[in-house]
Amino acid sequence: MILVFGLASIFTVAQAHLCLLSPPQRGNMSGLNTPAAPNCLLLTGPCGGRQAGSPTYYHTGDNMTVIFMKNFDHYYAAAPGEFVVSLGANDHSIPKILAHQLDGGEKAPHIYRLSFPVPQMHIRPDLHYFIQVTYTPNNPNAPKIFYQCADVGFEGHLHQRPSNPVG
Repeated sequence: MILVFGLASIFTVAQAHLCLLSPPQRGNMSGLNTPAAPNCLLLTGPCGGRQAGSPTYYHTGDNMTVIFMKNFDHYYAAAPGEFVVSLGANDHSIPKILAHQLDGGEKAPHIYRLSFPVPQMHIRPDLHYFIQVTYTPNNPNAPKIFYQCADVGFEGHLHQRPSNPVG
């Protein structure tokens, strides 16, 4: 009986959970409000083994808001972790960090909202882009990193910006 309880405790601690709400995460979004939801337990980079889907489009130069949820708490007061939002592409380059949020010990479920400018960049039509959110809890009793991705695309400026006249 003690062995069964011990194994169940380890299994519960080993599950960590990061859900990407907006743009919508790859795969299924069912059960996200359930603590320890399986759709929020992705442990392999860059996107938890989930296949690419239909992108959400953004205009370069405008603001982007990423909303994600800590679905199960792995806060570790001795070395608080962090959430990182990055932009990646299917060319296997290192994702570019866009924003980060420290884990302040908020009780799960907790929703985070980060807004930042869409990066000014050369858009390559041969690449598939994705937003990657990672959670590194720094907790020795939890997996090292949790992953979620959402597929994104970029279009030119929504509005032309006025040029600065010289003289």
